[in-house]
Amino acid sequence: MIGNVVSRRYAAALFAIGKEAGMEELERYGASLSALGEAVEKTPKLAEAFRNPVLSAEEKKKVVLSLLDVAGGGAVEQRFCALLADKGRLELLPAIAADFGVMLDEASGVSRGVVTTAVELDEVRMNEIKNKLESQTGRKLVLEYVIDPSIIGGIILRVGDSVYDASLRAQLDNLRESIKRGE
Repeated sequence: MIGNVVSRRYAAALFAIGKEAGMEELERYGASLSALGEAVEKTPKLAEAFRNPVLSAEEKKKVVLSLLDVAGGGAVEQRFCALLADKGRLELLPAIAADFGVMLDEASGVSRGVVTTAVELDEVRMNEIKNKLESQTGRKLVLEYVIDPSIIGGIILRVGDSVYDASLRAQLDNLRESIKRGE
């Protein structure tokens, strides 16, 4: 829980700085943070090094700044990562990147979701679903498509905390419950 609060605070601080500079800067910060967060998540030894109390803040700072150079980060991101190193918070980079991404999506009017179907959809059908959902919600959607044969048919949409289940599996479960209750 503390990691979430701390990461949100760092993300909010960087977001506030970027907001003054404009949406283009916010997106650049988000891309840099995302690349760093992904590197920490995908490289267990890197995450371990950032948590290691034996390594000095200066050594950790050198590592994160070299990663940031590869990710294409600018001066603001460098100062931000140097601050994280000084405060011993580099291991929070994935959480900070995720929190920053949520703030960036909110500022740009984007919602992210997952569409689950029983079979693979072609590109035309994916676009139809996305366009219809965007017109209904009034927001730009970034959707991930997942295949789950256990839903038998239909579609399940998860956007944020909302789940819209129009799957055949859910309808059969509802019918089973109605029969059990004697309706």
